[in-house]
Amino acid sequence: MAAAMKAQKTGLLELRVTVDRWIRVLATLTEDTLTVNPGEGAEEPAKPNPTPAGAINGDPPNLSSSPVPETITNVKRTVRVTKQDVGGLGISIKGGKENKMPILISKIFKGLAADQTEALYVGDAILSVNGYDLREATHDEAVQALKKTGKEVILEVKYIKEMSAFFKSSGSPGAALPWESPPSTPQRGTELSPADVKEPRIIPLKMCQVSRKQCPPDTENRYFEVISSSRKNSVFLRAKDPAMAQSWYNAIQAGAANLLPRVKEELKSMQPGTEVKHLGWITEQVTQGPEKPVLAVLTDRDLLLYPSLPESKESLSSPTKSHPLIATRLVHSGPGKSSPLLDSDLSFGLRSGTKQGVETHVFRVDSAKELSTWTHLLVEGCHNAAELIKEVTTACSWNGKECTLGVHIDEGFSLFTEDMGVRKSFLLQQPFERLRMSSDDGVRMMFLDFGGPEAEIQLDLHCCPKTIVFIIHSFLSAKVKRLGLLA
Repeated sequence: MAAAMKAQKTGLLELRVTVDRWIRVLATLTEDTLTVNPGEGAEEPAKPNPTPAGAINGDPPNLSSSPVPETITNVKRTVRVTKQDVGGLGISIKGGKENKMPILISKIFKGLAADQTEALYVGDAILSVNGYDLREATHDEAVQALKKTGKEVILEVKYIKEMSAFFKSSGSPGAALPWESPPSTPQRGTELSPADVKEPRIIPLKMCQVSRKQCPPDTENRYFEVISSSRKNSVFLRAKDPAMAQSWYNAIQAGAANLLPRVKEELKSMQPGTEVKHLGWITEQVTQGPEKPVLAVLTDRDLLLYPSLPESKESLSSPTKSHPLIATRLVHSGPGKSSPLLDSDLSFGLRSGTKQGVETHVFRVDSAKELSTWTHLLVEGCHNAAELIKEVTTACSWNGKECTLGVHIDEGFSLFTEDMGVRKSFLLQQPFERLRMSSDDGVRMMFLDFGGPEAEIQLDLHCCPKTIVFIIHSFLSAKVKRLGLLA
């Protein structure tokens, strides 16, 4: 039983219950769970170490409160902000579609990027960021859109005078507006009711996600968030200093990692024959809209993406996305040449050949160790999948004759006709070694040049040729790996 388990780590932390309110909790980490217990007097806001005048619950001190010119009320304005390396934009936001409110600037921190523009005010509604419309955005979507921007940020704003009055009183201890919501990822709400505040909160470590990258601008580097495998429960915590925050982060990560073998066995029992090589939380980065945390499961054949940990055979069989490894390649790991995405140094990119064309996906991880692990396993997985599958076939036509193209890792290329599923007559056979060049038109035609009397062979695949093109690349790469020419 969890209650009888010896604690691996205990200590005092602070739990965020609203945007501006924290409570002190006793955190206890066992082999299976993280428990935060408010104990007595938890309904009172935690009082951190003394901070300079103007600091609110440990946030950056000296909130800016510039007077607002009457002439800007209800007038659209465009403001350019140059983000700083520390502190980001230097604002806090409230509101969102789910609260029937616009995205509103609730705080501007003195001396940081937004304050330096001298053109933004508490009470400004953010209508768009770098052209991305926020007028119908949820709070989380707005947070992600603002986080994902590059160094230069263009904000379209409109000052709403009626809103600014609410923010002036929100700094009082425990004050909470109806539309406030602490930073959180979609499908989770982390605000607690007064009754919930007094109850212990338990997060099972099994496939939980612990992150410091999902947090809001954290100038003191002492926030971290722990989210359950179901994405239904989470705790947003603050340590007294960066060292303690990192210590808790490492301990929770290690505890979750120790449970990975158990999770793999559970998944295998749901779907016998499936070999899970690796699994973990990664974040998909997109050019429009919010980031998307996904549970990535790497098998011997596929990279499967799920919104949460599959708890049944049915959910395991229904990933939101499946990338066959044999038709997928790693195109970058670490900084992209011109990636505008946040944390590009901890990202990797995949390209997949599909019947609809080439798909590109970029994923972010939380640490260099995770990046190295995923990079290695994905490259290795592609080679192993090629060796495991050995051959693929697809319908095509050559010189006006309907036939089948076969690509075999050892035997090379063949064109043949079939009768009742049996290969009847071979029209062409060529080993990989004879292939001089391959190309395609991106629509339905593929061209293979074996340098023989036939010259270039033109094949009509009846659909986008990218899948077979990527598979040919995987076979070739695996053959090179056999020769020991790849590290």
